[in-house]
Amino acid sequence: MDKKLTLGIGAAMVGAFALGATVIAVSGAQQSSNGGGAAADAEAVSPVRSQPETSFSDQQEEDIRALVYDYLMSNPEVIIEAVNEYSRQQQANAEIRARETAKQELAALIDPTNGYVAGKNPDAAKIAVIELFDYHCGYCKRAAPLVKDLIEKEKDIKVVFREFPILREESDYAAEVALAAREQGKFLDMHFAMMKAPGVLSKDRIADIAKKQGVNLKKLETARQTPAVSDAIEETTALARAMGVDGTPTFIVASVDGDYVNVVQGFNYDALQASIEEARAAAQ
Repeated sequence: MDKKLTLGIGAAMVGAFALGATVIAVSGAQQSSNGGGAAADAEAVSPVRSQPETSFSDQQEEDIRALVYDYLMSNPEVIIEAVNEYSRQQQANAEIRARETAKQELAALIDPTNGYVAGKNPDAAKIAVIELFDYHCGYCKRAAPLVKDLIEKEKDIKVVFREFPILREESDYAAEVALAAREQGKFLDMHFAMMKAPGVLSKDRIADIAKKQGVNLKKLETARQTPAVSDAIEETTALARAMGVDGTPTFIVASVDGDYVNVVQGFNYDALQASIEEARAAAQ
């Protein structure tokens, strides 16, 4: 059974159990107040009150279970409502966590040491669009033309590429090659060529792509095996985990001063553009 569904059903059961427990407790309290006789009258005027009962008898627990069962059988929609509400709460909490962590780690996210920064004038850009991506991600490929437009057309934006290979074994090698290509000034060429390539990017296919982009394969392989490449991927992976991000593409849109930070998971064109405009407004 799906974990979210299980937890949601659990929430419904807890709610129903609490309802049953309340009914039993109230019923017990009424019986006690109505049938206590002189002892009850004495207790009513006594300044010292005993602690409330915190456990149920076997019979009471049985009655509660029966109430819960009857309630859920008569109102099965409660389970669906609980699952939906639980999902909404989890999503809201995840979004808050991602934003807060991205804001705390913004300096690391935009640092070119473990990624690649591009734009018309990156040093003067007031907005950063950070993309976590995988070369085998279909939605990353769909987003690539927009990302390229941001680099080539938007003067106030810099794009920070962060390799996040999570989909296939071959993704690791592709990410390493792209990072290694930085030394030859070929990151963007390799990036967009691999994003454009359909299917699985095997080592042979990547070598063919690199040749077409004018990359020296021997130098590329040497650079691929350096700590700088593995460190870059490890840092991005650690940042993604801290944000609770486990999918690609993920875009972090921020004003460089950190006044505005938002995380857009998946490729949602409208949401991404809206975040960019909000970042612009914050950067004024």
